[in-house]
Amino acid sequence: MEKEYYVFGLAELSKKVPELLKKQVENKSNPEKWTWKPHDPKKIKNIVQEVEKEKKEVDYTIITNYEPSDKKQNIVLVFAIGNLSYGIINQLKNNNLKFFFIDFVRFIFEGEIKFIINDNETKSILNVDDVYLDLDDVSIVIWNTPKYPFPLVDFEMIPQFKGRNKFLFKKRWKQSLKEISKFIRKDAIWIPGNPFVGSQEWQDKISELNLAKKIGFNVPETILTNKIGEAKNFAKKHSHVLLREFSTPPFSFPPIKIDLNSMNLSKLKNSPCCFQEYIEKEYEIRAIVLFERVFGCKIYSQDSELAKDDWRVHDDSNVKWELIKLPENINSKLINICKELNLTWCSVDLILSKNSEYYFLELNRPGAHYWLAPFIGLDITKEIIMEISKLKVDKYE
Repeated sequence: MEKEYYVFGLAELSKKVPELLKKQVENKSNPEKWTWKPHDPKKIKNIVQEVEKEKKEVDYTIITNYEPSDKKQNIVLVFAIGNLSYGIINQLKNNNLKFFFIDFVRFIFEGEIKFIINDNETKSILNVDDVYLDLDDVSIVIWNTPKYPFPLVDFEMIPQFKGRNKFLFKKRWKQSLKEISKFIRKDAIWIPGNPFVGSQEWQDKISELNLAKKIGFNVPETILTNKIGEAKNFAKKHSHVLLREFSTPPFSFPPIKIDLNSMNLSKLKNSPCCFQEYIEKEYEIRAIVLFERVFGCKIYSQDSELAKDDWRVHDDSNVKWELIKLPENINSKLINICKELNLTWCSVDLILSKNSEYYFLELNRPGAHYWLAPFIGLDITKEIIMEISKLKVDKYE
């Protein structure tokens, strides 16, 4: 019976990440020897120390300049969002905006949550010691999916014996985060989107490709199937095929080139797989969409033998990044797809093909951004606060 659960491509996909990690890239932390000049070589050279310094600055469960009161307020709630937390908090302070920063993982061990529902009132409060947040004061939320403690291999399946307490501990706090989202007022703005659309685990990669096609993007021909005959027909049609994992984190892999014609496809019938036409490209693009603005980043991946198929090898010394202006019709489509998905902030992977056509590959919520400031001078934290400043947020006097 166990053989029924064997899936096609797992061995190949499992090798890909180690391969990427093992590839030797030269001068990664020595921009003086790069073939191009980044925006902030000094920060790149000292990136480890810089990141550690910034982590220490936000190494707290709660940071805030807000106090609850009887008067209605409009504040920004910031959940810890990794390397961008430091920049977000500094920008909020510099712009005198009221905010409440919370590291949700630390809050789990140190904080208290109180939701009261009765005939007299509905109250939703988070607090650590004597520092309180009234969720009814939140008008903007900046968040990313927290990394919960005690990760389990399969957190949807109740352990039979050992690990049941940890399982329920995690499930309750995960559900609490969802409940928090429902107690925040309806007119609040979520960045990149509320927990049911604004995280990678709620991404539907195949239907998003379909949506991109309907909006007018070119999309590589894609097939999702567990039919062996369909996969063989697809391989005959395209000389190069990608195996793309369409499941979402925490279980996911980068796409890999495969030769379907030479592979044993017997396991394919056990579970669906996603195959995609491989498009030869001139270069790759990471487009950041923030509300109604688009920032295009050109990635010269074809200048590196290591990064030609996947720029995430991070051959930074040879792969130049450049801030570019995308055509207006592409910008319009990018903004439209974000609106359709109810996202305010995301990253979209595009390529320019050999025949000068733009192709949509994938949309990430919100996608990695930290390196864009030292690479090309694009400070996403500053841009986010610029957008927030246009909205209804109280000033800290």
